[in-house]
Amino acid sequence: MNARLRDGSSIEFRPEPFNSGGEKVVFWSADGQRVVGLYRQDICDYADRRSRLDKVLGTFNPTWGSAHAEFWAEHFCWPTALLDAHCGIPSAFLRAHHLHDPPLGLVAPVYPSNFFFYLLRGNQKVEKNSRWFTRERSRQNVPEDELGNLPGSLRVCTKIARAVAHLHQSGIAHADLSHRNVLIDPRGGDARIIDIDSLVIPGIMPPTVLGTPGYIAPEVLTRKASPGILSDCHSLAVLIYEILLLRHPLDGPKVHDSDPERDEILANGEKALFIEHPTDRSNAPRPKLGRPFSAVGTPLAGLIQRAFVDGLHQPNRRPAATEWAQALYRTFDLLHPGSRFGEWLLVAPGAPLQFPESGDRLKGPIPIAYLYREVLPKKFVYERHWLTIYHHLQLRKWHTTAHHSPGPGADRSPKGYFARESGKWWLVNQSGAPFYTVDGPAIPHGEAVQLVSGLRLRTDGEPAGRLLAFDFLQT
Repeated sequence: MNARLRDGSSIEFRPEPFNSGGEKVVFWSADGQRVVGLYRQDICDYADRRSRLDKVLGTFNPTWGSAHAEFWAEHFCWPTALLDAHCGIPSAFLRAHHLHDPPLGLVAPVYPSNFFFYLLRGNQKVEKNSRWFTRERSRQNVPEDELGNLPGSLRVCTKIARAVAHLHQSGIAHADLSHRNVLIDPRGGDARIIDIDSLVIPGIMPPTVLGTPGYIAPEVLTRKASPGILSDCHSLAVLIYEILLLRHPLDGPKVHDSDPERDEILANGEKALFIEHPTDRSNAPRPKLGRPFSAVGTPLAGLIQRAFVDGLHQPNRRPAATEWAQALYRTFDLLHPGSRFGEWLLVAPGAPLQFPESGDRLKGPIPIAYLYREVLPKKFVYERHWLTIYHHLQLRKWHTTAHHSPGPGADRSPKGYFARESGKWWLVNQSGAPFYTVDGPAIPHGEAVQLVSGLRLRTDGEPAGRLLAFDFLQT
């Protein structure tokens, strides 16, 4: 089947669909490198949809024409072309597949191969939506090497949060963030946001869907608000909680109605209650949860509290996507590898230094660096954050200078690295400029300084440069 695209080119696609969703039927291109999604016959806003799709492909497309287009193309599966009434698809074909006549559809690239895997039972090839990895029964059918590890899951969450933050900073809401519309690869630490055509921009592109059950914000489910940026913040929090803790934050034992459908609506809407609520334990799972949300580290635990306690029914109090991204960046700074391959632990003062999978304990003492930011010349404030140090950990620009993060355009060159030799810990300066110890000598580029408790080191002379104060955690 041939179709003309709005940009003047054409595409040949296979006439038998391979997938379908709530609004579209999807076909493979003849070369297998693209997909064609055609809208079903029951859409009633053809002209508005076509106008919306024009904006999605053009004005609001971060993967085309922007300074960091290539970077954002690795966060989204963004449509690349539009077809409409002038595409030349015969009416008989449209009727046979219950498609809208005149036709309307999108062309998008095929998902990268790392977003597919074969199930253990049945050897069926499936897309890596998050439910395969966050539901106990589903995980049993996922090959062990696809499950990834803690750093991989954190990278997945970071890509999702960063992508959503980019949309929100442009005034755009996804409006249907869910396991269906986010592909994840825990093994490779990769993620893609898909199904972009339902984007919402107040006053320009109104919502066309409420969302996916389990991810719809309570105020949207109860029809007190329409999908938008604040409801995206709820959906994003649910996804991150699920990926890191392998459970749904509201799916507890509390029953609100004898009718199962009505009960589910209440449990996710008007009566929604966090399963780890600190004071109301009526929805707490039984038996007790193995890992509380505090186990994901202080930066993320604070946002989980705000998302599902403070902001569950007060949307304005929810963490923004940018806050999730920043907290995830900081959580990487708490990681420490174990002696077993792929085993990692979040290390912080006061936290148990024991790996949950193997039961092994870290052998210490473990060096850490408390981070201080310069606010006035030679005046520093503690940022309530620290860096957990291990052998060959690299120091980056976002460690040495405040207001830097590992986002698009980030300076990723190493500014130093840590090493353990003969029972002593060292930091080697690779910054191209001296490090300065407080009340001590300068550390030239290429030289090393021994880490001792109480050492304070200025690692960047720029405004908002950081001071690192070193200490050791005893095991």
